[in-house]
Amino acid sequence: MKTKDFWVGIIFAIIVLFLLLCVSSLYSVCRAQNVTRQGNVFVQDSSSHKPKKQDVTLTKYFFIAADGNKYPIYMSANGKYFIIRKSSKTGKEYRQYLPEVTKQLSKK
Repeated sequence: MKTKDFWVGIIFAIIVLFLLLCVSSLYSVCRAQNVTRQGNVFVQDSSSHKPKKQDVTLTKYFFIAADGNKYPIYMSANGKYFIIRKSSKTGKEYRQYLPEVTKQLSKK
């Protein structure tokens, strides 16, 4: 009985190690690199490992909020319009999306 339990433990350990090896190899394949060719030199883009922020465009429009403050309107990469406000509690900036403005400007 003890010998059988020993071999079952060994087989289980081998299976677990094989699965870990498979998962780790898949992880390294999924992390693709951005490389550009400049003549005979290939240059790796160092920002490829960092999460990319959405592209934001400042528009020519402004939004006057209920509190009377005037904010510039920005457009996100997916075409939604927003303003940047500051939280009165934490002081952190956040995006306030403007669905009505998005509707009106997308009609143009």
